[in-house]
Amino acid sequence: MSTLSTADAAGLPRPADQVWTTFLSALEALPADARLLLLLHDVAGASIEELMPLLGLPAAECRQRLEAAHACLRAHARHLGAPPACP
Repeated sequence: MSTLSTADAAGLPRPADQVWTTFLSALEALPADARLLLLLHDVAGASIEELMPLLGLPAAECRQRLEAAHACLRAHARHLGAPPACP
């Protein structure tokens, strides 16, 4: 029985592992409030209206920060291995 490994036989990272690492790197590049907004909205399904009091921000600012977080994730996805700067 083989063991689960994060590298293939040549010692290179598997594509799924590289994507996961890039995603985590993109999340870490976000400011804490943008990261929280993105995770609660996109993953947990919270609405902007639910998040406004949590962050103490108006709806427009929440949407702007969420849009910037999405842009950061897309930029990281386009630059696998060489992460861009995010807001």
